[in-house]
Amino acid sequence: MKRYLFSLSAGVALALAFTAVGVARDDEDDKDTIAARKDVLDVLKAVESGKGDKDLENLAAGIKKKDVELNNLMKVYKNKDKGGLGYGVKPDAKSGVESKIIELQRNARGPAVATLKKEKNDLIKLAQLNIAMSEIARPHFQKPMEGKGKKDWDKWLDDQKAASKELIEAVKKEDGKGVAKAAKELLNSCTECHSIFRK
Repeated sequence: MKRYLFSLSAGVALALAFTAVGVARDDEDDKDTIAARKDVLDVLKAVESGKGDKDLENLAAGIKKKDVELNNLMKVYKNKDKGGLGYGVKPDAKSGVESKIIELQRNARGPAVATLKKEKNDLIKLAQLNIAMSEIARPHFQKPMEGKGKKDWDKWLDDQKAASKELIEAVKKEDGKGVAKAAKELLNSCTECHSIFRK
């Protein structure tokens, strides 16, 4: 099995595929990437429908049993023109899940209320995707690195999930600062994990 790599730049770990079509041409004939994307979307749907942690854990275990590479699963974070899902119902080619998370935490004030109203559903879906990915990644731990092991891996994924839930609540409250804070925590959880396990 190939050595996996998280696909988020700057150590970001964190899919929104509101559709599984129209991705970058390089991925159109990549059956492994297409299959992995479908697996991610299936778990995302389970999150959206309110499935509990046990159900998500079982879905993630099923994906792992199929020997799906984490690298392919993580491609959903890329910009649409790079083979990712993009951000929003009708994503722009230059949009992406990773890019949006970085944007959300860049300003401590966060998005304006008008923006939060307009993008409410898209932002919630972004957060739900990260909840899904935190479970999908969990069984993919391979080996300790630099003194960090499975316990650390799970903690960072727990932090990712918690920040994602905080993001949902902040969006619902139209709390720009809360959105920025949650996005930063989400980014940090991934950065810390990637600084060890992405090498």
